[in-house]
Amino acid sequence: MNSDITVRLAEFKRWDTWRGFGRFLLARMAQARLTQVAGSLTFTTLLALVPLFTVALIVVSAFPVFDDYSTRFKVMLLTTLVPEFAGKVFSVYLRQFADNAGKLTSAGVVMLGVTAILMMMTVERTFNTIWRVTRSRPLLSQTMVYWTVLTLGPLILGVGLGSWHWLFKTMRRQHELSTLAELLQSMGAMALTTVVLSLLYRIVPARFVPMRHALVGATLTAALMEVLKAGFRYYIEEVASYQLVYGAFASLPIFLMWLYLLWLLVLAGAVLTASLSYWEGEAWRRSLMPRRRFLDAIEVLLLLDAAQADGRPLSLPELRRAVNVGYDELGVVVDTLTQEGLAERTQAGACVLAKKLDAIRLIELFRLFVYRPDGSDDDDIACAVEALMVPLTDVFEEMTLADFSRRLALK
Repeated sequence: MNSDITVRLAEFKRWDTWRGFGRFLLARMAQARLTQVAGSLTFTTLLALVPLFTVALIVVSAFPVFDDYSTRFKVMLLTTLVPEFAGKVFSVYLRQFADNAGKLTSAGVVMLGVTAILMMMTVERTFNTIWRVTRSRPLLSQTMVYWTVLTLGPLILGVGLGSWHWLFKTMRRQHELSTLAELLQSMGAMALTTVVLSLLYRIVPARFVPMRHALVGATLTAALMEVLKAGFRYYIEEVASYQLVYGAFASLPIFLMWLYLLWLLVLAGAVLTASLSYWEGEAWRRSLMPRRRFLDAIEVLLLLDAAQADGRPLSLPELRRAVNVGYDELGVVVDTLTQEGLAERTQAGACVLAKKLDAIRLIELFRLFVYRPDGSDDDDIACAVEALMVPLTDVFEEMTLADFSRRLALK
């Protein structure tokens, strides 16, 4: 009897955990305004799609080993970005632009690259908002990240297409394998999508993202993308009547709708990836308030001081194991401490203490994360509140972080 009750309580707790984390995800998606941002990115993509497509083909064409797979590469990109049921109009135009890529001058290639980079800048700003990044990378670092995505992504696709070709040649013995070949092709497309999405989720945000989180988010997004393709195909063929209403222009609204849904799914996958760090220790239950950041900042500084006594820095995963908060919130705290000169980042991204605890007063952290008086005398409410806070600020003014650490050790 007691064992049955224990099992039911465990199942209820597990269900309550999943339901609570789901509500946390939906709240973060609403906070990120995914529907509005997806609409903005749809318009941006419409302008930058051809340059991105052309740059990808130029990169692949630069490697002779991929010459035999260039046609497969074009077909794969077209079927991913423009579903077959959306019409042939955009496929024809994209093929024409791609075939003329070899005739471009150096200046034309540079302009295409600039357009593609501007598209990547828009994506990075969106991802940084999701990961709560307040300061973006320096321009040189941004350019290196964008170039890595624009070159490594097509190369990964090229290698994948080469592997497909070898696999199909090995298995092509009789027509009975056609169904298996189609299944493998679908799984291969999903695997390549997973690799590209994990690359985006891992390196585009100016925030530390564990590789396992990027892979989980990318895998789920790629799987849902296949479901979205099937559902959208059914909607266009069986439900909607765009051909009757728009006639020859039906491809345009269908293509725009597909791009919007695609971006909505990619952004939802980014929110999921950013939220996975809150699953460990049920950190999603904690309120993300200035008070919490104030307490997390004290804990981070105390941890850095203890690590400095051992002569070693602390990486972000090590800090995360000690501070029960997501990587994005932890990054906000560390970035703030770094900007104020209380902590420093090593070249490897680890953290070290920049000041001794005797030189850090609690009032500094309080003003950084909770309340900072601006000194204005024209607001009676502000003056009254600041007058009430004088006893508290006096205590924080006198107490250093070293004093607080010693008091904490006595308890």
